[in-house]
Amino acid sequence: MNIRESRNLIGIGLVALFAALLVVSVTWVSNPSRTTAPTGMSTAGMSTEGFSSYEEMMAAHHGSSGAQASGGECGGVPQAHEGVSATSGGMSEYGVTYDNAGYEALLQAAKSVNLDASQTKVIVGLNVQMPCCGFTSLQASGNCECGHHVALYGLAKLLVSKGYDNAQIQEEIDKWKIVFYPEGGSGNTGGC
Repeated sequence: MNIRESRNLIGIGLVALFAALLVVSVTWVSNPSRTTAPTGMSTAGMSTEGFSSYEEMMAAHHGSSGAQASGGECGGVPQAHEGVSATSGGMSEYGVTYDNAGYEALLQAAKSVNLDASQTKVIVGLNVQMPCCGFTSLQASGNCECGHHVALYGLAKLLVSKGYDNAQIQEEIDKWKIVFYPEGGSGNTGGC
């Protein structure tokens, strides 16, 4: 085999390798069975984790009753955590109860509280991952639009507007995650 034939074989091998990488990449990106979505991935402002619609994603996560965007119930029995009880409707220090009424107040805050650039920087990156979907952290825009994530976004906006720092807001988000999903499972506060 001469040098010219060797170079041709190497060239053919490289083209085949790149073609194989392209096929693997396209297959991986278009595979809806992947269980996590990249942080901030959005389709019309929300992550659908490879499902064709929000309703399909919610049905997969919660069964057919979980397809409601808000006001639905996920089941489960709320339990107390560090003085927080979803069943008692305990009052937070910022005036929102840990129950469905509080959940509704947080949804309203998501719509009504406006932040400046410095306040937005405080809440970007806060951990909001819950069992309802693979969305992991708050963004300046393009957040998940399932009810629980909208409520946590409203909570973050409300607290930063009242002067809470990043760590204090994260601590309160973690309390609400437990209100929504006691023991990491399904909860009955707010909509899925």
